[in-house]
Amino acid sequence: MAEYSDLVVLTIDDLERNLGRSKFREFVTRSEKRFTDQVNLVADHILNNRGIRAIFVSGPTSSGKTTSSMLMSKRLTEAGLRTFHLELDDYYRPQRLRFDDEGRPDYESIDTIDLDLLGDDLERLFDNQEVAIPTFNFKDRERLYLPEKKLKLTDGDVLLVEGLHGLSNVIMDKLPEERRVSYFILPHARVLSDRRMLSGSDIRILRRISRDVQHRGATAIDTIDYWPMIDRAESDFIPRYLEAADFYINSILLYEFMVVGPMARVEIERSLERFFKGELPPSSYTNNPSGHSDLKRAINEAVRLSAVCEQLPAVDPSYVPDDSILQEFL
Repeated sequence: MAEYSDLVVLTIDDLERNLGRSKFREFVTRSEKRFTDQVNLVADHILNNRGIRAIFVSGPTSSGKTTSSMLMSKRLTEAGLRTFHLELDDYYRPQRLRFDDEGRPDYESIDTIDLDLLGDDLERLFDNQEVAIPTFNFKDRERLYLPEKKLKLTDGDVLLVEGLHGLSNVIMDKLPEERRVSYFILPHARVLSDRRMLSGSDIRILRRISRDVQHRGATAIDTIDYWPMIDRAESDFIPRYLEAADFYINSILLYEFMVVGPMARVEIERSLERFFKGELPPSSYTNNPSGHSDLKRAINEAVRLSAVCEQLPAVDPSYVPDDSILQEFL
């Protein structure tokens, strides 16, 4: 059973003490090493237990599941262990989405995944059969099968299964405990500024705002407006999956507050300006006729996040290494 590591608590003074080109580069290096050491700890366990055939990875949105999985695969491959990656997102059901009472679509619940198909594919993979892996088209909500996307394991290979519900016993129980390892990933930190505070959940909101604006065409307020759906789902599965995990990885990067925070604040302020001018477009994260699920709540939350982020020192994103977990959110 995994447990949270100690909560990382920083103040604005702590961050400012690391400003300056050389000092900040050292801060980045220390922060990145702190994270990669945790990934390497899990990798070393696998390399010392060569009977393991699968790694199951779970964590809430914007925790760094994808990048940590890539780092894990790279570490194991460099050590001579062939590792293959299976994303649970490709097993979404094509059926029409459910929505909450305020119009938010449910992308979070485990029954949005085709567990029957996933279970069949896992059983065949662990039986060393060739399996055609689906690709899910989120725009059209269609499941596609690309001719080149096939997977076949041999007895010495390891399958890395990554997704929001990667630590569900329905999924992990396709292998006995001695043939698998699992880790749960989540940023566990807090930044204090006067009476204001950024929590771990806030950190993930800021990460996701940056990603959604850059890669999904959403506004910052769209992301904030959708967050209650995420909160409800996470309150159910985070305690269970953390308890089920063999390892816990704290994905906070201490310097990220000076990169992601200011970047997200620019987008929050841009969204607020459009709102006050009456130019805020409707959100793609809701079917509410008003265009947003609870705009008043989202605006209040946007103002709060902007006020806290205003206190953070800003550093250029070019300092972020190419293989950093933060690249998911830039």
